Amino acid sequence: MADDLGAVIQQVKEANDIVDVVGGYVALRPVGPTFKGLCPFHDDHRPSFDVDPRRQRYRCWSCGKHGDVFNFIQEQDRVDFLEALELLARRAGITLKKRGDPAQNQTRARMLELVRWSVEQFHRCLLDAAVADDARRYLAERKLSDETVRRFQLGFAPPSWDWLVKKAAQAKWPTDLLETVGLIARRQEGEGYYDRFRDRVMFPIRDARGQAVGFGGRILPSSPLSERGPKYYNSSETALFNKSELLYGLDQARQAGQSAGYLAVVEGYTDVLMAHQCGVPQVVATMGTALNARHVKQLRRFVPRVVLVFDADAGGATGVDRALEIFVSQDVDLAVAALPEGLDPCDLLVQQGPEPFRAALANAVDALDFKLRRVLEAESAGTVEGRRRAVDEILRVIALAPDLPGSAGEVKRHLIVSRIAQRLSLKEEVVWARLKELRAQRRPPAADAEAGGQEKKARPPLREQELLQVLLAEPGLVPAAAAEVAPHELEHPGLRKLLEGLYALHADGVSPDLDRLRARLDGRALAEVALKLQEVGLQNTDRPEWLRKVVAEFQRRRLEPEKQKLQNQLQSANDHTEAVELLRRRMQGQPRDCDGPQNGRRPQGPDRVG
Repeated sequence: MADDLGAVIQQVKEANDIVDVVGGYVALRPVGPTFKGLCPFHDDHRPSFDVDPRRQRYRCWSCGKHGDVFNFIQEQDRVDFLEALELLARRAGITLKKRGDPAQNQTRARMLELVRWSVEQFHRCLLDAAVADDARRYLAERKLSDETVRRFQLGFAPPSWDWLVKKAAQAKWPTDLLETVGLIARRQEGEGYYDRFRDRVMFPIRDARGQAVGFGGRILPSSPLSERGPKYYNSSETALFNKSELLYGLDQARQAGQSAGYLAVVEGYTDVLMAHQCGVPQVVATMGTALNARHVKQLRRFVPRVVLVFDADAGGATGVDRALEIFVSQDVDLAVAALPEGLDPCDLLVQQGPEPFRAALANAVDALDFKLRRVLEAESAGTVEGRRRAVDEILRVIALAPDLPGSAGEVKRHLIVSRIAQRLSLKEEVVWARLKELRAQRRPPAADAEAGGQEKKARPPLREQELLQVLLAEPGLVPAAAAEVAPHELEHPGLRKLLEGLYALHADGVSPDLDRLRARLDGRALAEVALKLQEVGLQNTDRPEWLRKVVAEFQRRRLEPEKQKLQNQLQSANDHTEAVELLRRRMQGQPRDCDGPQNGRRPQGPDRVG
């Protein structure tokens, strides 16, 4: 396999015909030279989705989704470009070399392998060892089936201080690596190591791709250690495991969530297991932490809606306020489902079956409505003072929440204020005024100044779009552009990042094409912008001439301040000789070509990116 990433990408692309790949997800039928089907990215009731085998591209004429085979896998499986490359390479039987820092890649691979090995050891112990009798009894009492235990690879860590230490030594695993992944720790006195997990049912924690990255351990109720340690104990923070980002069961729930249109978030591992066992698989759990923005970012990769499930006694003021804060500040439809008094999801499912739980999820209301109901029930809603307190309680939470940026955030804020005003029979301007007062009271002055000083993102100048259009369509022109236009001359941050990426590829001695570029981009949004810009650029056949015109505009822009300065000096010149010299300098500073793109016409393209 060649080391050149561009060659690897091209090989993988050529080995994965887009009709074959898309046909694995969508029923396609031939219509002339293309194939048509129902779009998988929106609720399509008539075939709006075209796949063109000649161009190896797809497009939905209804929702606008479009791209190549990599874009399709990124969008369908919610992965980044390099993950899509890996998935398609695996599909074609192509082995990819690990990129990046070889030492770092090797260490991470070994860590993953060690965690996977540990999962197997704990799982075998639970299934077969006599020392796990109490653990098997505990799981049976929780009504978890053998199929569920095997499917999620539950395990057991014996009470011995060095059971895993000895197992690892026999398998020749280095103790420093076991310590790195958080399975063992050094003894405080004397030499040697001890197991961090003892006498616990082990729940392997996997990332969204199904790779085991850590553990959650539940102490057995009958254990003599139960009084000396926490009931639940997670792996320590490692390069693999971050409890503030991971969600238990996401790898098993993601496809069901996409079908249902939402993922439900519960609090406990056994809640997740029982939900899946009872046929409600769109359920995940946090790692003993409150739902946060990083969790939401993970969930939004797969679904537009998140349902937060509260036990009747756990949905107190703090939990509801946190849910409202996330609802206000994140691009997510966050709903709240409340369960009957005294029952957690596992108990409800065991005692009453799946239907009441499904009903609770179906009847979930968004976090704002949930908070409004709670406040109006708690306060004396019929009195003036009670309604004033209700308004303040809700607005104080909203005042503390970060603003969701962009026009989408502005629309959401107006809808929130409108609903509060309607529910409490107030004028919207009164609610806005009180929200402004509370923000001024609760936020530091610096934060207010920063929030108030935010400006709407300016659309990029057309010359900046054209520069990227021509370079993405004709990578061979990047060296010429790099000699004439510096990245800092671009005002738009997204386009500047694209240009920096192209220049960096050229500096690295490889072709600065779009495939190599998007392998270096962080997210899909900027890669989609680059794809649109490239499509426009490909429509122009004389790209070298187009680049010359664009560069001339950058030169003109660069010379404007100096020209203005000379103009001012010319007007204030004291004699004819000085004026002539200034005029000569001004004429020499003019760019040679002042026309626009060829034939005086700019190529047609998409709306400017904002």
